Amino acid sequence: MLKLFSNAFSIDFEFDMRSNQNKKLVKKLSVTISMISYNDANIIDDCLKSIRNQDYGGEVKILMVDGGSTDSTVEIAKRYGAKVIFKPQYLDKPYKRGDIALNSVKTDIAIFFSADNRFQETDCLKKIMKPFEDEEISAVETFKYGYDKKSSILTKYFALIGGTDPIAVSLGKADRAAQDISNWHSFGQVIENSQYFKVNFEDDISRIPTLGANGFAIRNKLIKRFPINNSLHIELCTQLIMKGYNKFAFVKDVHIIHEIQSSIFELLKRKLMWKKLYSNINIRRKYLVYNPKSDKLKLALIVLSSITLVTPIYRTIKGFIKKPELAWLLHPLILNLFIFSYGLSIFKSALQNNHLIKRSI
Repeated sequence: MLKLFSNAFSIDFEFDMRSNQNKKLVKKLSVTISMISYNDANIIDDCLKSIRNQDYGGEVKILMVDGGSTDSTVEIAKRYGAKVIFKPQYLDKPYKRGDIALNSVKTDIAIFFSADNRFQETDCLKKIMKPFEDEEISAVETFKYGYDKKSSILTKYFALIGGTDPIAVSLGKADRAAQDISNWHSFGQVIENSQYFKVNFEDDISRIPTLGANGFAIRNKLIKRFPINNSLHIELCTQLIMKGYNKFAFVKDVHIIHEIQSSIFELLKRKLMWKKLYSNINIRRKYLVYNPKSDKLKLALIVLSSITLVTPIYRTIKGFIKKPELAWLLHPLILNLFIFSYGLSIFKSALQNNHLIKRSI
């Protein structure tokens, strides 16, 4: 009788131990969705709603650093339980607000988000957190951008090609895949499983894609070890890779929509402003989307083939066959608009530099 009791106690004890171990294994990582804002009342509600609609089950905080909004942005944010830090003195320095937003995170995971980002599926956060069970994984992104038929035509177009800059995409620097691609598309050594691609990036700065934005998730202990500076996400990612924290995951079956509601001309204007704001003249940086040493010939071929319309038309037809969406038809026009705009900007800068040199002589 005593032996039976002892055996029963041993079984119960082992069961309790296994239960406790399982509870430890399924413990959810805490998450902070970190972003900056300024007068985003017309888009912030959809963004925050997509966050609060996640069925993750763990702690999810929203941290927003506002540049002094004069509309109802802050009121909407507080309605969704966001913590808002006011920094109107940095209205014209979004990179300073970005630094505060990320370096203030106290949870296990930080996710870089924007007011124009939306989780497309309700299990998006759950699946983004899954790769972090692998201790080797430093950061996680979605494999593709979200594609919603209700979105603007520009949102659809950029989701189709896999990035918001067709030149960067053509150079092979996009961190997300085009909608007509199912295999890993970029640099690095890849291990694929049913849920995500595990990518081991090389410590070669010319072979790193434009990582770090629009729903990029990273272990907070790495931000604490390598604090972000001037809100340059790609610089943080480059530093991680160079220091050996070079294994990233790209989740397959969930998406983040990068909603673009402006016109193409307004978007180009912002791109040129960011290009100037984040240039080497204003901010010290290592990573360049266009690296003269490795990309000069490739860029020349892109420009030549785009002007003659050969490559963009071929890309449009190829993409349309695999994913028949009318937004593909924008590709030749938008690619050439980007080439013309960037080219004009470089030409103007060269003229200004030449004028300054002549004045100093």
